[in-house]
Amino acid sequence: MLDAAARRRDTETVEVAHALAAARCAARLAGLGTGEFVVRELLLSVIHEINRAETAVARLVSTSSRDVVA
Repeated sequence: MLDAAARRRDTETVEVAHALAAARCAARLAGLGTGEFVVRELLLSVIHEINRAETAVARLVSTSSRDVVA
């Protein structure tokens, strides 16, 4: 049984994952709506940074899970 702190952390992690997914989708849609090279490159950069953030959160969660088990 998860304690309240673990449930809260899991809920917050899911919220971050959903926010990153929504931001990624918004950036992709915005990129499809413009033909300007600079705008598209900036949006690709935003998507790259969102992906980096998602990877970092996944590592943090993985590390946190190992700490609880240890």
